Amino acid sequence: MPRLEPHLQFKNRATTEKVLRALTLVLLCVCLGARADLDLSLPDIGDPANQVMTPAEEQQIGEQMMNEVRRQLPIGKDPEINAYIQDLGSRLASYSDAPDYSYHFFVVDSPQINAFAMPGGYIGVNTGLIKATQSESQLGAVLAHEIAHVTQRHLARQLLRQRGSAWRMAALLLAGILIGTQNPQAGQAATMSAMAGMIHQQLAYSRQDESEADRVGMQILARAHLNPEGMPQFFSQLAEATRYSDEPPVFLSTHPLTENRIADARARARQLTGGRIFESEVYDLMRVRLTVIDARVPQDMVNTFQARLESGADKPWAARYGLALALQRTGDYAQARTILQRLIHTHGEYAPYYVALAETARAANNPDQALQAVREGLSLFPDDYALRFLYVETLLAKGQAKEAQRIATAAVAQRPEDADLWQLAARAADSAGQRAQAQLAMGHYYYLRGDIPSALGQIEHVLASSEANEYQKSRATALRAQWQAALERQSEDAD
Repeated sequence: MPRLEPHLQFKNRATTEKVLRALTLVLLCVCLGARADLDLSLPDIGDPANQVMTPAEEQQIGEQMMNEVRRQLPIGKDPEINAYIQDLGSRLASYSDAPDYSYHFFVVDSPQINAFAMPGGYIGVNTGLIKATQSESQLGAVLAHEIAHVTQRHLARQLLRQRGSAWRMAALLLAGILIGTQNPQAGQAATMSAMAGMIHQQLAYSRQDESEADRVGMQILARAHLNPEGMPQFFSQLAEATRYSDEPPVFLSTHPLTENRIADARARARQLTGGRIFESEVYDLMRVRLTVIDARVPQDMVNTFQARLESGADKPWAARYGLALALQRTGDYAQARTILQRLIHTHGEYAPYYVALAETARAANNPDQALQAVREGLSLFPDDYALRFLYVETLLAKGQAKEAQRIATAAVAQRPEDADLWQLAARAADSAGQRAQAQLAMGHYYYLRGDIPSALGQIEHVLASSEANEYQKSRATALRAQWQAALERQSEDAD
């Protein structure tokens, strides 16, 4: 642990560690603009004299923060939208100054306009921000900006920059804890309101950091063949749309916009324009998909997209795709299928069309038709995540459990941090009669969701099973040691 100034040292070392970990807890609350009741177990980040934490320490903090994010926040579950954000983020990251860094892009199912980066390359984007953008370059600009915060290590530097003030804030937090022993609700309110305000003031990115992230982000955009103008365009739209708002988007609270900053972004973008620009039409399809998913009344969406087509929609193929998705949700499966098949023939072969065809067939309780659509899609897009996910689900519906397990096992090997994929793999293994393998997979699912006791419970079942083979028991033993250590760290922090 780094030493505190004498007047702020605590007699109990455990209390000192809890206080400093709680500082990072509030950082997470500020980053997410979300829950203030998170319970993080974070590692000692070393001596601030080192100026910045090591990449290994950043990764450890990021992993633990991400586990809490998975447990507390509504992580997006739509395989297609998740895959799109991961693909776009990976495309941009490959053109960054650190292409080999371990990036993790994920979606938060929230209407708030927000995106954020955490230590270790974890970058989240809210569905509200996706819908607020108007082009793939605008969405890419936000992701590139967050990637730049990671590559330039802005968050790590901010954590360690204000050494003296951080310890004063630790004392304030301790006061809140003491208040909480008398009145838990008052203590939590006093701690979080005071700490969040003070830490937010210090950990909001500096003008220098924001300027550097803008500059580096636009360079990433240009290299990735997206339009650098997307950054000033989105910033300008966001500033104008929230000019008179009492509660501006969370994104603006940690990425404040000024006229000078927007003007600087425009000037930089002009210097980078002129190269080849490639924007995927899948972006427009995903925004439409989000709109339909979020709609409370599917028939309203049917009416909306029909009206767009009648009035001459700017991108009629996207409107027709939205209409097909909306019709599927109203139960008009035949019409939805007709529209999707026509789109494939007139607009082109896009993976989302095959996904929608398979989803429509499954909703109509026609697994044979769904399997045909998935296989056609995979013949064209063999690595498409959403199609592979649907393939496993459809095979299970058809009773082809062994094939489903084989595909699911290969999929989790490629995406070991995908909790939903582990759960699907568990279903497939269980259906195939591989109970021990299913329990191992569910252990991973629970661990990634932050429920370590349940994860360990699955492991104990494997170790006690007479059906588990030697490899499965060996794997279970290793996982038990790893997860037990994580649980013990949590218990120490709670004492």
